[in-house]
Amino acid sequence: MRWVILTFLIALGACDDRATAPVLPDALNFGLNLPVYMGTTRAINDAGKFGIERSSSLRLLKATVSIPPNRKVGTISYGQDSPKLDRDFAIAGLEEFEDKNRFTSSLEAEISKRKVDQREVVVFVHGYNNNFSDAAFRMAQLGHDLEIPGAHVSYAWPSRANPLGYGYDQDSSLFARDGLADLLKTVRAAGQPDVVIIAHSMGGSLLMETFRQLEIAQPGWVGENIRGVVLISPDLNVDVFRAQFNQIQDIPNPFVVFVSRKDAVLRVSSRLRGQESQLGNISNVGEVADLPITIVDVTEFSDPKSGNHFVAGNSPALIQLLRRSSNIDRRFLNGDPGGVVLVPAQ
Repeated sequence: MRWVILTFLIALGACDDRATAPVLPDALNFGLNLPVYMGTTRAINDAGKFGIERSSSLRLLKATVSIPPNRKVGTISYGQDSPKLDRDFAIAGLEEFEDKNRFTSSLEAEISKRKVDQREVVVFVHGYNNNFSDAAFRMAQLGHDLEIPGAHVSYAWPSRANPLGYGYDQDSSLFARDGLADLLKTVRAAGQPDVVIIAHSMGGSLLMETFRQLEIAQPGWVGENIRGVVLISPDLNVDVFRAQFNQIQDIPNPFVVFVSRKDAVLRVSSRLRGQESQLGNISNVGEVADLPITIVDVTEFSDPKSGNHFVAGNSPALIQLLRRSSNIDRRFLNGDPGGVVLVPAQ
């Protein structure tokens, strides 16, 4: 098994660090342009871009993401440093705010454009092996494809953006806790909107560690300020998750965890730890049955051609089902903790 894991990692690591996409104003003339507010603890590199180094300061920005026309739902086409504007996601604009007050004022203005019942903010926390532009692209893709209401924010923590950077990313996710806590407080200050957080993979571990930190400093903060939580394929040990979860005084409702027993990435992560599974590919949901969370099992939407590590965001069939399913809506939007939703492929 160790040789299988080593071969898998070497195959993944064949690529170099992925470049952050350039800012291309011409992209405004292609496809659909969506605003994504961003907080980042990435340092500026020698090329003047947000690189892989860590920064103790949280920088606040607004990216305009161009979603290309005629793409398949659930997909993101990356052009890296040379995107084709009619085919690839692109950053059409990037504005940095001088201070938190300007950020919150701009975000509050964006929130006010929405219908009264949709004035919320969705914060996305990316996972392992992501660069700065990935964080913006994924939030735009999820917001558009899943028709997520409200304003959209993404936290770009300093991932190595290389498949062999797993250890670096684990350290960075711990480093990034202060920045995420600062961002969540800043977002909440923008007119006190409802805040929903979506975290993927290692981003789920980062989020739970941040919750634990916030609760230790101010018991009850999470329940008072966070409306709902969605963990997608969390790369998080179940025992660690329980310890983090039990630190939260008032649990946000809904608190949803998307899992797939065929998640190849989490299978490798589990084996590296000598464990049977992580939370995101848990084989026995009874291990968390006593917690007020909803498990959404999307195993039936697995694609043998992919690693099944982002089924909730990549599967066109599942995306369509999540848009229209009244059963999922009731559990997902209104909260029905302590249950398991088995989503059958159709």
